[in-house]
Amino acid sequence: MKRYYIKSMIGEIAKGIDRLISKGVIQNDTGVILYGLDRYAFAMRTILSNKGYNNIDCYISDDEADVIKKKQEIENFRCRFLNLATGLIKAETINERLCPFDDKAVILVSSASYEAEKKKLEGFGYKEDEHFYKVYDFKDEELERLFEGKTLMNISEIKDVEKDILARIDEVCVKNGLRYWVCGGTLLGTIRHKGFIPWDDDIDIFLPWKDYLKFIELMEQDKRYVLLGLGREETADFSDIFAKVADNRTLICEDIGTVRKVNPLAVDVFPLIGLPYDDNERHMFFADYKELNRSIWQDFYAANGDIRIFGKWHKRQRSFLEKYDFDSSEYVGVLGTAYGERDCAGRAVYESTIRLPFEDIEVNVPTGYKEYLDNLYGKDWGILPDESKRKTHHNVLAYWM
Repeated sequence: MKRYYIKSMIGEIAKGIDRLISKGVIQNDTGVILYGLDRYAFAMRTILSNKGYNNIDCYISDDEADVIKKKQEIENFRCRFLNLATGLIKAETINERLCPFDDKAVILVSSASYEAEKKKLEGFGYKEDEHFYKVYDFKDEELERLFEGKTLMNISEIKDVEKDILARIDEVCVKNGLRYWVCGGTLLGTIRHKGFIPWDDDIDIFLPWKDYLKFIELMEQDKRYVLLGLGREETADFSDIFAKVADNRTLICEDIGTVRKVNPLAVDVFPLIGLPYDDNERHMFFADYKELNRSIWQDFYAANGDIRIFGKWHKRQRSFLEKYDFDSSEYVGVLGTAYGERDCAGRAVYESTIRLPFEDIEVNVPTGYKEYLDNLYGKDWGILPDESKRKTHHNVLAYWM
């Protein structure tokens, strides 16, 4: 089996729109109503525009609060940037747009809860395949077949597999004199819990860029674990540029909204890079990388969800990672994480390393971990959060192969 599998939901929406165009449902002289105020409804608009259809009547939703919010955003945009409101697509409630009954309505629906949306529209008297049409409902038999006959892993098994990968990473790095440290929630868990954060289910590490590249070379030869990411030719369409060390005995399905990723359970490996010394230059460096990522996703939508787009940008992404040398920079950090500019600390944080327990193994921790954790989580990171906030941020199911 291939080491990974990616399904672009945006690509599937594009296929659904193509299907409706070929049937004559979508035509330039007929206004189209898009159901929803989410990324999938907005994707439908982008894809229709890409294909030369700019006849969107409006977005509709049964969430009145969300409609009011979107109306305010549209009006604020118009006031700030436009003299006229022409060209802006309205947001309306179902009641506002579909009552009284509109027998010429062409409503497009892309929703994981399609059956529920169908029932709502039928309650207003609209008929499937006459007034409203399913573009994509997120059911994927091809993907589901990958998991047929496989055993769902429990959280303890997931953590054991990831911990074993971390132990192997530690062994390779120590043996070859590579600097690495656990980072993010894994570092917080090491300090606060001597292992995993109890409600978390992943492991992250980072290495200085030069060590990172050497680590990639070494792990390419590893007999037990496989390497994904980094823009290698084999994984040119893999949406994560940074590396993953993965266990081929497992399979996970992760839904990140725009794509579904199927690959082995893995530990994420990030490059720790040099950053500009000047505060303003550093701010602009992070902003430029954020803009690069925005451009990548804009390109992805412009290409109707073609996953091959990701590989085309890896060289440009890599140029950011190589711009400043880790060992000669006053400040260092990681690009592309959810922490943004907070993922930055003085290089002195990493001047030396201590060994601390993580579950029943030991891992590398930078001696200056407090500055790093203060930046990411605030100075009260040692205090447990409220129970309502103790939840994983990952949408993952894992299986034994």
